[in-house]
Amino acid sequence: MYKKEINKILATIKRRRSQLGYSQTFVAEKIHTTQNVYSKIESNKVKLTICRLSLICNVLEIDIVNLLESVST
Repeated sequence: MYKKEINKILATIKRRRSQLGYSQTFVAEKIHTTQNVYSKIESNKVKLTICRLSLICNVLEIDIVNLLESVST
């Protein structure tokens, strides 16, 4: 994916996490990683894989297909 699209995905994830009142630690535990790694994912310092994106979307109750479609327009 392109940097612009990745940044949109990450902004959506961060916004949704905040809306739900979830901490980075909470989400990190749910996807079986550390808060430090999760923080780096949100700040685009660690590669966001499809597998990780899927796990994060499940925790944040985001439809991954809609998310990907929304950034491709």
